[in-house]
Amino acid sequence: MSYVSIGDMAQTYMIRRQNSQLKETATRLANELSTGHTADVAKRFSGDYSVVSSLETSLTSLQSYKNAAKEAGQFSTVMQAALEVVQGQTTAAVSALLLTRNSASQTQIDNTAISVRQNFSAVVSSLNTQTGGRSAFAGAATDGPAIASASSILADLQVAIAGLTTATDVETAVNTWFDAPSGGFETDGYLGSTTSLVPFKIGAHQEADVSITAADIEIRDTLKGLALAALVSEGALASDVTEQVLLLQNAGDSLLSVGSRQIEMRAGLGTVEGHIELVTTQTATEISALEIAKTELLSVDPYTVASELEAIQTQLETLYATTARMSRLSLVDFLT
Repeated sequence: MSYVSIGDMAQTYMIRRQNSQLKETATRLANELSTGHTADVAKRFSGDYSVVSSLETSLTSLQSYKNAAKEAGQFSTVMQAALEVVQGQTTAAVSALLLTRNSASQTQIDNTAISVRQNFSAVVSSLNTQTGGRSAFAGAATDGPAIASASSILADLQVAIAGLTTATDVETAVNTWFDAPSGGFETDGYLGSTTSLVPFKIGAHQEADVSITAADIEIRDTLKGLALAALVSEGALASDVTEQVLLLQNAGDSLLSVGSRQIEMRAGLGTVEGHIELVTTQTATEISALEIAKTELLSVDPYTVASELEAIQTQLETLYATTARMSRLSLVDFLT
């Protein structure tokens, strides 16, 4: 009878290979037990990754939409807060201006004009609000302020009304500065872009349009009315109380008519905010459903995996014991 034997080096290599394979299997099983997912996706689907790949692609797209919706939500919230300030400052200015009567003293006129000047500055500051380093009311030019400072605008208007002596003439000049194509407001007042901000892509077929700018007619008329009254604090129609009172009253009437349009503008933005919230909820639901589906496809039976892991550990212990026993063998032990 013949015997086939292997050399010590070959035997050592075989033991090391078995040890490596058992450790690799144990690591895989331990990972599957801790994550609850199979570590060998190829084996699970016989090499066909299309189902899992489709799920992951959908999840990636939905996550992108979720992030975009979050950004759109933050943007619209900041805009709404700024417009709330604009509306509040306008209301305060109207209350002060409509109380100005023909019998008002120079001190009362000055105090009212100074108050409206502060309202004007607050509105300008709000319109230059930024979110995430992006200007909210500058259209596509989000890297800079939407409008010039209150002082700069009033300085330009002072030049435009220089030498005018009646409230009517001053109002006409201010209207021209704000409304004329390529006029003072468009060239020096509004610093943003005439191109609207691109709508946020918040879903496969869903967009959020938050393209309100400081050049929109509602905001432009608000600035015009406030600036008209604020000019009195800068010396417009100085020493002519009657004309100053008329200018303040006209500014109040102008701002009063803007109030309803401000409400409509904010309501429109509120509708967009509601749409963003709805789409965000839908996206979150879809993500959750797909993640559950993916989990079910890749899940493993923890009891089966635990049993397999225990069997592998037993094999490793047996291999270690056998290796240790073989390492103690000697020629004397073999001969006796």
